[in-house]
Amino acid sequence: MDRRDLLRWMAAGASATALGCKDDTSGGDDTTTPDAAVDVPDAEPGTPGCTITRGDAVGPFFEPGAPMRTQLADENEPGTRLEIEVEVVAEGCTDAVAGALVDIWQADRDGVYHDATRNYRLRGQVVTPIDGRFTISTIRPGNYEQGPGLWRPAHLHFTLSHPDYATVTTQLYFAGDQYLPPNDSCTTCTSEDLDRQIELTADGAGVEHGTWRVVLRRA
Repeated sequence: MDRRDLLRWMAAGASATALGCKDDTSGGDDTTTPDAAVDVPDAEPGTPGCTITRGDAVGPFFEPGAPMRTQLADENEPGTRLEIEVEVVAEGCTDAVAGALVDIWQADRDGVYHDATRNYRLRGQVVTPIDGRFTISTIRPGNYEQGPGLWRPAHLHFTLSHPDYATVTTQLYFAGDQYLPPNDSCTTCTSEDLDRQIELTADGAGVEHGTWRVVLRRA
């Protein structure tokens, strides 16, 4: 893929992701309509332990045009530091996916989202390298309340697009969050999916680390 084709594809991916979203920088309802929850089917039989990554609610907080970066949180961002190693592979889990455009966004430690006017705070994009692997450096997002007693588990949003694979918009959760199902207030989210609940471990410096494999369905 040459640079012109890459830029055209990146613009198309951003436009598609923006559908159904609204401007909002406060914690609140993380869905728009029931159609915002896009469920990608599981991998075909014969690939045990390799499940195609399911979609999740798009949410109202997407902002197109985030800068190309994997360090989402700058050095002044308050919160617990978090590093997530992401691997993107094709269905069957034998081939890495290079050249996938990944858009990432999240709330801050207080559960508040920030828009493009704040230098795309806690937002970024990356194109996967030849081995399909990259590392996000950020902070752990906070839970937020949608209504009295109605809380969402902490999560990061991802949209992954590639001309050879089905685009997926999804959310990544953290194992052990008290607001995972049955306590998730979002009725159109798929946070019960164990393949998108990652374990975190802290190092001696207090940085939390996790790994996540994304499996894309061929188009």
